[in-house]
Amino acid sequence: MAKMAVQQEKGEIFVPESERLEVPEGLVLTLKNDVVFRNVFRKCRKGLKGLLGALLEIPPEQMIDLEVIDSHLEQEYGEDKEGILDLRLKCAGEKQINIEMQLYHVRYWVDRSMYYNCKMLVNSVRKGELYRTMKHCVHIGILDFDLFPDQREFYSVHKITNMQTGKIYSDKLSFHVVELKKLDQATDEEKKEEVYRWAKLISARSIQEMRAVAQGDEYMKETVDAFEDFDLDDEERYRAFRREMAIMDHKSGLDGAYEEGLEKGLEQGMEKGMEKGMETGLQVMISTLKEMGLSKEEVKDKVKNCLSWADAKTDEIIEKYW
Repeated sequence: MAKMAVQQEKGEIFVPESERLEVPEGLVLTLKNDVVFRNVFRKCRKGLKGLLGALLEIPPEQMIDLEVIDSHLEQEYGEDKEGILDLRLKCAGEKQINIEMQLYHVRYWVDRSMYYNCKMLVNSVRKGELYRTMKHCVHIGILDFDLFPDQREFYSVHKITNMQTGKIYSDKLSFHVVELKKLDQATDEEKKEEVYRWAKLISARSIQEMRAVAQGDEYMKETVDAFEDFDLDDEERYRAFRREMAIMDHKSGLDGAYEEGLEKGLEQGMEKGMEKGMETGLQVMISTLKEMGLSKEEVKDKVKNCLSWADAKTDEIIEKYW
């Protein structure tokens, strides 16, 4: 077993030889760990410019005035929800950018990202200033889960637009979503894009894999160097491992709750099916499973696994109520 340790003193974390924390064997740190991500990109300004350049389609060398600012968002009223962001940036005084690395599924991620981005937009204007001084606020979510199960693309950009014409209503708010689990579905054309390479770098499971992805790119190489420097810092490694284990515990809890919720949803569907007819029962089950974030194919598999009598007609019913 790999070992780490911690001693708390005056708000700082130290790693004495006398105390050890057991770390599960095989547990490795990657850029997907939000502690690692935040630490590496705070220190590696060149790598940060490369990542943002790929996401925002801005040449990295043009990002001259890139500033990492306080990640706490102000509360206008005492009862307001506090906002603490992973990485908050100001780019040449024109854009404010929030980058969040999220390892586990957040059911209301869209609402959450909207809240943080709108709060950042409001905070960009001081009392007495004109509305036109509002900054362009960009929320970037790098997610290790599928936010849009029925969408193949791993990278998507969302803005406020006119539904009829597609014309942008305002460019003050935009949302960029990277879904890391969809990288295997990328087309040959998408694999040529810089954002794909950065997503592969963040997903890499070893330093060797990171070096292979970074080959020929100076911004990625500096990011890998910063990651290696982080990996040599015992105190920072402890923080990251502690975070990794907390995430593992959280995911285990979610899995248990998910299975329990799934079982209850199926039971409810069966009960209503017996009362009102099997098609109605299946409709309830489909609705329940959709709300839990399952894709159409996953719903079909779950229904067939749980209902021994499920047949081709079941597929027709799922298609009907999807």
